[in-house]
Amino acid sequence: MFRPNQQCRIQLASGRNTVHGQPIPGEWVRERCSVVKLIISSEKSSVRADSSASRGNAREEQADAVLLLTPLTRASINDVIEVAGHKLRIMAIHLRYDVTGRLDHKETHATMWSPA
Repeated sequence: MFRPNQQCRIQLASGRNTVHGQPIPGEWVRERCSVVKLIISSEKSSVRADSSASRGNAREEQADAVLLLTPLTRASINDVIEVAGHKLRIMAIHLRYDVTGRLDHKETHATMWSPA
């Protein structure tokens, strides 16, 4: 049985995209959620060799998150969810049912959100 224990803010997608094809966020809503996994890391990102004589690299923040939302959530794929001070982009939603066949919660998978 699912019992949400965290407060999350969800920024619903507006249905419009930027010139780069990224969804433009819309209104914020507050919902209850549970955090199953929230891994934030800083990974090395290679820089193209032909653009850097020193074969440099950059650091890039990455996230791997699994969050549980209530069955009545307004969240959908490409929405931005903010939990524990981190903004994440919802990439997948899995419906999870209890043993009687009722929808118990929605399991969402998210990665780091960047506005660009």
